[in-house]
Amino acid sequence: MANTQEKNALETARSRLEQALSKLTQGVASSRSALEAAEADRASGSTEQVAQGERIQALEQENLRLHEQVAAISLQEPAADDEKMAAVEAEKTALQQNYDLLKRQYTSLQDEFEGLQDRMGEDNTEPADHDDTSSNDETDALRRQIGALMRERDEMRDELDTAIAELESFLAAAQMTAGGTY
Repeated sequence: MANTQEKNALETARSRLEQALSKLTQGVASSRSALEAAEADRASGSTEQVAQGERIQALEQENLRLHEQVAAISLQEPAADDEKMAAVEAEKTALQQNYDLLKRQYTSLQDEFEGLQDRMGEDNTEPADHDDTSSNDETDALRRQIGALMRERDEMRDELDTAIAELESFLAAAQMTAGGTY
């Protein structure tokens, strides 16, 4: 009878050990799956940041081109005849359209940037089951990139404001030259 009790105790212990090992195996598999998903999201975020960086650069180049056009126009002699005024009006319209396009692209880029920031914030708030130095380094690198993008965004905003002010002063000067015919 003592032998049966020992066998039952051993069977119970073996059963509990198998259950614990099964739970541990499931936990490890779940952790690996979560890690792979987080790494995939991080890689996707990095790709999106590179794409946004390229878009910001393209917008900056377009802004610079428009700035140069405004500067060139402001240096030209004021036109007195109707033909020159029509050309100025056409240029004004083109500049306004380019500015509106730039503004829409900037807003779109800003929305995407904020969405990426939100997603990166969500990734960083998820608890980690293990200490991974490379993940922390990648997160720090992403934060630095986000900071750089924010600085570039602020610089672009300042350049747009400057271009707007120059365009407004150009239009005011053209209106005074034309005798207020705008």
